[in-house]
Amino acid sequence: MPGIRLSEVVLRTTAYDRLCDFYSLLLDQPRSAEMTPPPSPEPDEPSRICFFDFYFDPPYTERIAVFECKDLGDGPSSHGLHHFQLRAPGIEALVELYRRLKERGYPPVEASNHGPGTSFYYLDPDGNKVELSSLNFSSQDEMRRLMATDEFKSNPSGFPLDPERLAAAAQAGGNLSELIWER
Repeated sequence: MPGIRLSEVVLRTTAYDRLCDFYSLLLDQPRSAEMTPPPSPEPDEPSRICFFDFYFDPPYTERIAVFECKDLGDGPSSHGLHHFQLRAPGIEALVELYRRLKERGYPPVEASNHGPGTSFYYLDPDGNKVELSSLNFSSQDEMRRLMATDEFKSNPSGFPLDPERLAAAAQAGGNLSELIWER
């Protein structure tokens, strides 16, 4: 798809502070945002999240995120890549990409409005999680204001979306930028 770019690499760790300190040193910047989502029994759900933002030029962003997750034992399942994110130039392009992938037998495993962005998650043929996303804001200030709220910090996962509803609305000429905020 034209205009799609790498936007985020999310790392999974059990050594949260050590990994965050390393990326703060490497990128020569403090942690951009941190949050503690509500506890979850799912081992892949993070107990702490840290973002390092280093590029913002709407509709594109680039960041490294660190997720502290439960220890699943030795091997790559406890440390390393959690998922990576590709950014589409807008919600319309994201919905079009959804249609193309679904037609070829790749439905998303999850779809959410996280606040800063709208995301559809897929598993590639090897089982790697890929987040396809579009930015919900046109300025970094708008996005930072949302990310500073207690509501966002307590629920960075946002709320689920129905991609079929978005695809039908797109085909009918609906305003997707408004529809993504309806729960």
